Amino acid sequence: MSITGIISEYNPFHNGHKYLIQKHKENFPDSYFIAVMSGNFTQRGEIALVDKWQRAKLAVANGIDLVIELPFVFAVRSAQYFAKGGIDLLHKLHCVDTICFGSEYTNEKELTFIAQTSQSEKFQQMLKNKLADGQSYAAVTSEVLSNLTNISEDILKAPNTILGIEYLKANLNLEKPLTVNIIQRMKAEHNNLNYQENFASGTAIRHSLYTNNSNFSKLKQVVPDETYFLLQEIHQTQDLPHLDYLFTNLISKLRLAKLDELTKIYGIREGLEYKLLKTANEAINLQDFFQKLKSKRYPLTNLQRLTLYLLLNITKDLIQRFDDTGALYARVLAFNDKGTELLKQMKKNASIPIITKTTSYLDSKKRCQQKLTTFEEMLAIDTYATELYNLCFNPFKPYGKDFTTSPYYFKTNNEN
Repeated sequence: MSITGIISEYNPFHNGHKYLIQKHKENFPDSYFIAVMSGNFTQRGEIALVDKWQRAKLAVANGIDLVIELPFVFAVRSAQYFAKGGIDLLHKLHCVDTICFGSEYTNEKELTFIAQTSQSEKFQQMLKNKLADGQSYAAVTSEVLSNLTNISEDILKAPNTILGIEYLKANLNLEKPLTVNIIQRMKAEHNNLNYQENFASGTAIRHSLYTNNSNFSKLKQVVPDETYFLLQEIHQTQDLPHLDYLFTNLISKLRLAKLDELTKIYGIREGLEYKLLKTANEAINLQDFFQKLKSKRYPLTNLQRLTLYLLLNITKDLIQRFDDTGALYARVLAFNDKGTELLKQMKKNASIPIITKTTSYLDSKKRCQQKLTTFEEMLAIDTYATELYNLCFNPFKPYGKDFTTSPYYFKTNNEN
């Protein structure tokens, strides 16, 4: 038996995700699949189209055997920390032997060379010098790596290739690196809004729903049936989450904030706190807020993530502690019969607790206490992120869902 890890968002699960699983099975036919998936907010600081339990359910209905949540403090970060958090979590399960990911560029030898180069002292020094000029981390990274490796900068700018390099880098730093299988990303590029035969990017699918421009005959061609029926229901009821609903909360927090409090928040540096306070007094909605703050150094994704850090009070000290420890638990969202076998194996071998019932480790009463362990703080942030997510609906979703929702069990031949 081979056990393969996939680091994912599934926002939502579409044919491209299913294709990755099917292609991997061609080389690893006996593989069991564990997906480490972001929660209710994604790596770019965007709000997930449907909640983490529904997304996990769709994944298990379409080939994944076990879905584990990637803690918020790694999931909603730049590519390097997202990848490092995911690889670290898979490694701590002590059962995964292979990682699989999709990429626009699939030459493993060259991507590994890039990953190694990105850890060299020469790269770090060149990066530091370029960042001092005020450019964004992502733009500078691709430029410097291209200069050092003679590999086209266009290749290094592709979103999934960027993540792939970070997966390889994190994997190389393991004592015993995992086997790697890189699958060619099919047709639809990450930000492409067009549907191409049986494929479309998650961005295109989300865009069509939010702009009320959904052609469901086309949508049916690019997603599995389970995803299609769920999206159709969401479209009919207009039960979509909107990050804009958090605007009043954000402005209230900023207008009442003290400067020394703001400087402690992760992601605030180089005097950004002053610009935040000024913008909070002028912005009329969330998009206006982002537009007034946006710059080469602070692109939209950084600002979206920063909004969540502010609302969840995620400080630099907290993040440093979490980065030092890595993932401290594996929280189960969904599984099938094969996933049951994996859970038994993980409970014997994993170096971190396997959480199937959150209240066994943290409840809403304990969450309010000042003195929490680092483990409890990490888990508390996941649950507070769900509370925040549930405020993004009209009307609000119920409070405390993390404490009342059990992992979804998908029985073999289950038609539900």
